Amino acid sequence: MSRENVDSTMALPSLERRAKLPRDARIGRYRLLELLGEGGMGAVYLAEQREPVLRIVALKLMRASLPGPNAVARFKAERQALARLSHPNVAAMYDAGATDDGFPFFVMERVEGLPVLQYCDEHRLAIRARVELFIQVCKGVQHAHQKGIIHRDLKPSNVLVADAEGRALPKIIDFGIAKAIDVDRPLGDDATAVLTSQGVLGTPAYMSPEALSGDDLDTRTDVYSLGVMLYELLTGLRPHRVEDLTFAAVVKTVAEHDAPLPRTLFRTLDAVGQRKIAELRGEDQHSLDSALGGDLGWIARMATAREREERYGSAADLASDLERHLNDQPVIASPPSLRNRATKFARRHRAGVAAGAVVLLAIIGGIAGTTIEMVRAQRARAEAQAVSTFLTDLLESASPWQRKNETTVRQLLEEAGDRISHELKDQPGARAQVMSTIGASEFHLGHLDRAERLLREAIRLRIQTDGPNSMIVAGLENDLGLVRKHQGHLDDAERLLRESLVIREKARGHMHGSVASSISPRSWPCAARTARRRRRIARASRCARRSSRAEQTTPICRRWP
Repeated sequence: MSRENVDSTMALPSLERRAKLPRDARIGRYRLLELLGEGGMGAVYLAEQREPVLRIVALKLMRASLPGPNAVARFKAERQALARLSHPNVAAMYDAGATDDGFPFFVMERVEGLPVLQYCDEHRLAIRARVELFIQVCKGVQHAHQKGIIHRDLKPSNVLVADAEGRALPKIIDFGIAKAIDVDRPLGDDATAVLTSQGVLGTPAYMSPEALSGDDLDTRTDVYSLGVMLYELLTGLRPHRVEDLTFAAVVKTVAEHDAPLPRTLFRTLDAVGQRKIAELRGEDQHSLDSALGGDLGWIARMATAREREERYGSAADLASDLERHLNDQPVIASPPSLRNRATKFARRHRAGVAAGAVVLLAIIGGIAGTTIEMVRAQRARAEAQAVSTFLTDLLESASPWQRKNETTVRQLLEEAGDRISHELKDQPGARAQVMSTIGASEFHLGHLDRAERLLREAIRLRIQTDGPNSMIVAGLENDLGLVRKHQGHLDDAERLLRESLVIREKARGHMHGSVASSISPRSWPCAARTARRRRRIARASRCARRSSRAEQTTPICRRWP
């Protein structure tokens, strides 16, 4: 568009500043009904479409106060972003064009709703309902990311919630400063976007540290903005109070301070403020304080981590962790590890840490052996107690006094498998022990697929608690190898049996009885038969000879060929 064309059409969007429009104000086939609002890029009108269908829509027209080709390019970039998207939680675009005088416009789905925070407060939604609503928002954002679009201005006013068929349906709007992830399909020149007074895109209170500092952005900047919104849904407060700060102070605050946990933030309010926030969520002060603790707080904290590498990798990951929380399953988010805290401390105090490390290592070396054995013994006792309690409760629940009908072994095993993750959530060792026991039982009952799943999970947990080279892991891999053999997956069975033997040889030596038992007729003839089925006659013969020699306790070679 030439400069002359822009100047000659300045009078057209004077409609933007009038709430009451002329009776027959039209843009193309759309009759404008009223002005809904104005933003940085344009004005949004309620409009009536008559052709080819009759419906009420929202029409966004570029502002007259943004002349020049750059403004047109940015406005068209928003149209292009919306054209890529088709998701229940994103406002749809229906049509696009230009006025007779050359001003671009596009037509969107009309969302008759309230900003998400206002909707939640007016309906006094409980914490669980707010989280369920927020998960839908995350899914809409994830759809945009999959289509190569970063929103860059996610905030409560850009998420409208309407009631659709008896349920709340959030819709993401305003992709006016969206950015294309892929360079092959650019949305427009970022330099033409609506900027803050400091030349930064977006709304500072919801912007990630990298966005505030002008770094290159990826989808995790939207994850940060979602995290700020989650704080507001939970506590009514944002993690950083930046309302009265200069832009430079906002950048410094967000870049240098971790977000406090939601519970900590809630406790900074006085009694009146806490009571007001709690009432809007259908809680009292104490119950809300409790609800903000635990996993939910760490999820919000992880979403707003200062370092993008420490955040959720995607909006889908954030949504999945919230769903796990609602289902009482273990979540990814957790308190910062000792390693992370130590690393950050070391960066701040390099000299002192270097000197202290020498002394600390000497002290640790003197007591390490005793401490390790003590911890192992305590953990073993705790695991045994947890397993005993779990099995006792399980058997008591199967008592005829508790149920009308007799419980079969199969039913009991299925129930045990379903209850493990919840009741032994915080005791991975005990959970692994019960899973391995149930897995062995399922194997003997012929339920191979279920046995495989349980044993694989038990191995994963034991690797976490005992390390990949523990004798417990070796035993479980041996059991899983037998299951895989019976499933007909011979290569996997062979691999598992190999790994089991290697671990035992490293731990006990090749002449130890447990090593001999691992290649006894109970297991190695299985491998020999596996090899035989694969027509590896020579290897099968050597395996069989090993098994025979092991029974006579004669030495065997260190490596299986």
